[in-house]
Amino acid sequence: RHNRSQVTMADVEEAVDKVVLGGAQPPLQDPQERRVVAYHESGHTLVAWLTPAADAVHKVTVMPHGRALGVTAQLPVEDRHNYSRGYLLARLAVMLGGRTAEEIVFGDVTTGAESDLIQATRLARRMVTRWGMGDLGLVAFQADEEHPFLGYELAQGRDYSEATAARIDQEVQRLLAERHAYAQQLLMEARESLEQLAQALLQEETLGQAALVRLLGPRPAMAEEKPE
Repeated sequence: RHNRSQVTMADVEEAVDKVVLGGAQPPLQDPQERRVVAYHESGHTLVAWLTPAADAVHKVTVMPHGRALGVTAQLPVEDRHNYSRGYLLARLAVMLGGRTAEEIVFGDVTTGAESDLIQATRLARRMVTRWGMGDLGLVAFQADEEHPFLGYELAQGRDYSEATAARIDQEVQRLLAERHAYAQQLLMEARESLEQLAQALLQEETLGQAALVRLLGPRPAMAEEKPE
């Protein structure tokens, strides 16, 4: 495609991006939409960068890929087969970082966080219902996430009461609210870095790990998160 006689590292990167991120789409033309996406992705990136338990950010871009207007790609340092509560809480915060950045910068929100919110809600519900990582105690509930509708549950039967279902909903909302508050505090304290990162994305469109280190400095060592 590029009329080269040899495969280069750029070709490998392009192939990986196509598989992991989806095929590249034409750049966004509307300046305000590009700004919103830049801050949204900067929110994801900065929360991940400043949360030691989160996976490292490999690349962030405001170039549309697949159905996404922008992408923050994270890569784990090592293969994981078992996930700690701290790691999952970090994932929730990163998922909510984009929407939180929009709130802080624009005082408004967009539909761009739809996928983030779906994934975060699904993860929080699993933490509560399957892994005993909420305040309901060491219990696991049978739940069909593919059919989260009352009519289906009534037809199939479930192993917990209406009162317990309400407590599950409340606990999921509590987890998401806490993670949102954590992301909000982090981004407010690092507002200058948020601005620098968004401006760099608007100029460069794509930033790799080396560029992120230059902009944000080294990631903090693994330690306790800041109080919520």
